Amino acid sequence: MIRAVLQLGLWTFVCGVFYPVLVYGFAKFTFPKASSGSLVEIDGKVIGSDLLAQSFESPEYFHSRPSAIGYDPSSSGASNLGPTSAQLSKKVEQRRTYWVARGGTEPVPSELLYSSGSGLDPHVSPETVSYQIPLVAKTKGISEDILVRLVEETIESPEFGLFGPTKVNILKLNLKLRSIYLEKNIQKN
Repeated sequence: MIRAVLQLGLWTFVCGVFYPVLVYGFAKFTFPKASSGSLVEIDGKVIGSDLLAQSFESPEYFHSRPSAIGYDPSSSGASNLGPTSAQLSKKVEQRRTYWVARGGTEPVPSELLYSSGSGLDPHVSPETVSYQIPLVAKTKGISEDILVRLVEETIESPEFGLFGPTKVNILKLNLKLRSIYLEKNIQKN
């Protein structure tokens, strides 16, 4: 009996205390930003994470993929609506109407019509961002050439040059765009 209690105590300490502290310490030492959630701060206030999508509703900014869960990281998941779902068709048509009403052309990229599997994907393809360039340029009077340059600076290559697609993190792109808006306002004053 004493041996069993000692075994329980030892393995509880090893698996419940020692190992988690070791992994946490290693992650904090080797990947300090990522292990803290890759949080993005402006003026000491957390505004998001590089790893999670968030809603950008203003036409002055680039938009992420739609989210079936309202961009809530505590409950990631898809809508589970299938291709024959009338509800999905209605949502897609509403999104298509939104983009066309803003001045977009047909066809609207599917990434702007359908949500991702997790509802939290922070990336879209460069083609989807390119679709939005004239729309964003029109709302703030910024030249499309400047926006193209910003997109090119923000494009992320596949992991190790091999895995995954070329992509653009919408939060990072919108932060660069925000800095241009701030510069433009400062120059006006």
